[in-house]
Amino acid sequence: MSKCSFCGNEIEKGTGMIFVQKIGKVLHFCSSKCENNVELGRKPKNTRWTQEFKKQKGKLSADAEREALQREAEGSGETIKQKAGLSGAAAKKLKGGA
Repeated sequence: MSKCSFCGNEIEKGTGMIFVQKIGKVLHFCSSKCENNVELGRKPKNTRWTQEFKKQKGKLSADAEREALQREAEGSGETIKQKAGLSGAAAKKLKGGA
């Protein structure tokens, strides 16, 4: 799955829009709202409902932070326990174990 180039949300397979610029840069959009904001020249870090704004202001929810940690751990080969510095029981809860 890809991420929206403007808001940062995950785009489900078979939905959204792909825009290829003349220079070859590929932009993925989850909705026309995101596409129109890019056309208007707005920046995600200044738009309150985007993931980038929430990260910058420290308002990202605990669930979203946990998902980001999991994605980073999967990509780098590290375990969730190593990445977040969690105990064994807490890491099992993140993985969905008992």
